[in-house]
Amino acid sequence: MDQKVMDALNEQINFELYSAYLYLGLSLAMEDMNYKGYSVWLSDHHDEELTHAKAFIDFMHKRGVKPTLHNIEMAEVTQTKPLDVAKVVLEHEQKVSQRIYKIHDVAKQADDYATEIFMHQFIEEQTEEEDVTREIVDQFTLAGENISAQMIIDRELGGKK
Repeated sequence: MDQKVMDALNEQINFELYSAYLYLGLSLAMEDMNYKGYSVWLSDHHDEELTHAKAFIDFMHKRGVKPTLHNIEMAEVTQTKPLDVAKVVLEHEQKVSQRIYKIHDVAKQADDYATEIFMHQFIEEQTEEEDVTREIVDQFTLAGENISAQMIIDRELGGKK
């Protein structure tokens, strides 16, 4: 495997772990503010990010490459309103998309067809993730300061995966 591809995959493993940690922190913040449904949704996404990290690790192993883990530095979660959390999540998912596209491009430039094809599932998933998180931002934006509307959205999020 080309070194640039290995480096990009290793970086993504660590970014997926960072993403999991971010989602967990945001989940805890929403739990503290009694947005239990949104907390569940965020916690589910924490689990999903760990699954993604494992998928990258397994892919590298199948290709005969040893993944490298790095330290993960995390900023403190200071958001206490669901709209602010939703904006953080959308911005983060947009960053994830850009990283996924970059890995695909690096693999393509290295003629690494296996990695290029492996990345397609993540490209597809990111399209969905951005759509879902944009919808959550829109919903909380429309709810404004109306606590009843926020609680309805929270309840719906508790049932979404």
